Amino acid sequence: MLDTSTSGSTSTGFMTIPSTGVVDPTEGEFVPLVDPMAWVQVPAPQDPLAAHRPAEVECSIGGWLFEPQGFEVNTLLCNYAMFSAPTRTAVVAGSRVVATLYHFDLIAAEPASAHVALMLGDQLLWETEVAIPGKANAFNIDVVVDATWPAGTPVYFHLHNHGQNTWTLGAIEAEVFGG
Repeated sequence: MLDTSTSGSTSTGFMTIPSTGVVDPTEGEFVPLVDPMAWVQVPAPQDPLAAHRPAEVECSIGGWLFEPQGFEVNTLLCNYAMFSAPTRTAVVAGSRVVATLYHFDLIAAEPASAHVALMLGDQLLWETEVAIPGKANAFNIDVVVDATWPAGTPVYFHLHNHGQNTWTLGAIEAEVFGG
């Protein structure tokens, strides 16, 4: 049985596991890159993917929300999503950023496509286009960062598609190295 006391670690009865992240003995430690409750909408003048932005954006509260599993966007109520959150730690060139993203079945009256992207500062970390209609899917994102970014750099989450669809961006973690 796991002991989940508030001491900052979990005891399995055999060993103590730090609760600050996953430790890879050959690489760095993974820590949360952003506060999952810190996502805010990006105004049009600061949108790094403004070319994707429709003339009219409708994305009021209810079109996005904070869930225990992550940050959720409902495209029935949010026709275009560009959100940002500041990094909690510096990210160095050559380190990895990992994230999870999933969507339920994608539905639309007419065939279309969704575009989803993650950025760190002005670096596009990951993007994909997904055909609609389509079955539910999950993405395990694992990318190597090619520049160094200080703590406080914005992470951007971008999504647009047509139809009634729900997407959830789970944990985003960055690899950090001990000094």
